[in-house]
Amino acid sequence: MVILVRQDRSEGSLRAYTVQELPWVAQRVQAAGIEAVKLFAADQAGSSGIHGEDPGSVMARAIRIIKRTCPRLQVWTETCLCSHLPSGECHLSKDGRPDEAGTIAALSRQAVAQAAAGADVVGPAAMVPGSVEACRRALCAAGLGHVGVMPHLIMCSGLYSGYRATMGITPPAESRRFQLPVGGHTAAAVERGLLMLAEGANALLIEPALFSADILAGLRARTDAPLVAFSVSGECAALPPAILAEEYTMLLRAGASRVASHAALTVADTLSDRPSHRPTTGKPSP
Repeated sequence: MVILVRQDRSEGSLRAYTVQELPWVAQRVQAAGIEAVKLFAADQAGSSGIHGEDPGSVMARAIRIIKRTCPRLQVWTETCLCSHLPSGECHLSKDGRPDEAGTIAALSRQAVAQAAAGADVVGPAAMVPGSVEACRRALCAAGLGHVGVMPHLIMCSGLYSGYRATMGITPPAESRRFQLPVGGHTAAAVERGLLMLAEGANALLIEPALFSADILAGLRARTDAPLVAFSVSGECAALPPAILAEEYTMLLRAGASRVASHAALTVADTLSDRPSHRPTTGKPSP
């Protein structure tokens, strides 16, 4: 279940929760049989994105309260700078260019802060080369090597507008510099994912799920690592739960280990009401 967290209530097309509402949400998610939550948190913005490293950040408080409420519920995070920079970009800039070294260092510190708060899995999402390896090394150096690393493997898409509006993220361009081009080759995307695994990732989050079945299947042919298909805001808004359930069944068939979704609760309700629509692959249900 994807959970968006803000300091205040959101008026966007997607539901975002305050930290105070999270105990109720976590209990409802766990009661539905969902095993993990993927957290995105909107927070204070500054030129360095340093607030993402603060133990009092919205993300850190959200992690702690969910783990206190439902200790067995896995907490996965987004580890990125877009919610902490006024530009809405996923990377720091220096002299008008991406500051890759500074971004990698900031992501590493953020990953350690999230793990220290109790996250089970951190999710480097900027796709800056070397960031996965740096996060893994930072976790091990901090004595948090048991925490998983699941980077985002992202294809540029217009399916994120609802999420960005809800979280107040307004990048200057639709595309992100380090993301996979929508017209790129499947083989190149697969190689990018394999490189992340070689850098120390335990799993991959592949998005948007609706447009990434070829990448998912290509990776599954090359690795046994857990592959999580991420059903993002646009597809969850456009498709009704019953159709999403059919999509997720296809993704499991194509090689997904799990599906992360904004619509996880409504899809779980749909599957519960119509047991004949449950996937029969033997893999975990979304």
